[in-house]
Amino acid sequence: MTSEKRYIILNSLTRELANINSPVRQFFGTQFTSGLKDVQRRFREAKPSQIVATVPRAEANPGTVGTAADWLLRFLLYPEPDLILAAAGAALCEQGNMLFGPALAEIAESLAVPLPTTPGAHVRFTGPVLGSTAPPELLARSSWALALLTEAFRAGAEAAAMGPLGQFRGFVIPTAGDLLDLAPPAGLDQLTSLRQVFETALIPQLKDRSGLWALGPTFTGSALMNADADLIAAGLLLDLKTSAKLSLAVTDLFQVIGYALLDFDDEFGVSHLGIFSARYAHLATWELGGLLDELAGHDVSLQATREQFHRLLLMHQPVG
Repeated sequence: MTSEKRYIILNSLTRELANINSPVRQFFGTQFTSGLKDVQRRFREAKPSQIVATVPRAEANPGTVGTAADWLLRFLLYPEPDLILAAAGAALCEQGNMLFGPALAEIAESLAVPLPTTPGAHVRFTGPVLGSTAPPELLARSSWALALLTEAFRAGAEAAAMGPLGQFRGFVIPTAGDLLDLAPPAGLDQLTSLRQVFETALIPQLKDRSGLWALGPTFTGSALMNADADLIAAGLLLDLKTSAKLSLAVTDLFQVIGYALLDFDDEFGVSHLGIFSARYAHLATWELGGLLDELAGHDVSLQATREQFHRLLLMHQPVG
């Protein structure tokens, strides 16, 4: 008789949560569903009464719009966000005979942003601060180019070759202008609208949060499972959503909780969680301890839960 094959965690937090057979998803499903319906109900009741989204969807790749919006927000919050994800994508594309390094360097120079030198570093600063002063169209086009390279890093060189970047495979080394021209009009229109939402509905709600800020933070637990959040603003861990539907999916809620649990050493002092639904200009926030207690249906020790999650991840690591 053969023993049952041991589950190995190889995917990111978001992908593990999407898999109902993953021990990560089962951990959250077991611990944090008792009060889930009430939390989701209050989210629905607090959402804007307007049915039509503030930022309507247009004919542009929704995944790339979301990634580009994340880059755009980073630039609006800090003038020199770390370009490590895009740089890693450019390096990976070299394996597919797509050479984007020089173009990325040009884009970084035009935005007055240094290229990353430390793999895996994330930007931390005492915030809030003024963001980039780059011209709006340049910033939007650059955010789209950075999004394409980020997607290449996440999906791999072969997947990237099947998308917009693939037209440069094996040909003359593209310039920054070539990459910037990949932004479609519909994508630029959406980023223009999203920028307005960020500047009028989100950033004003963050401007009084003085303390440690981090863009694209990774956590102690990220060494055991790939996970990088969007933003931490003085104790508020915030996730950006650009989906067309305004709803609180269980995986979205588990995702922000998962980031907080992966901060095993409490490096960021996360006290609140937030989800910003950008198309509806809607920010929902929760006090971390109170949310965990309500979802569990009883008092929860954050430190003990982090330790349980840590042990779970250790049990499902590759051997050797």
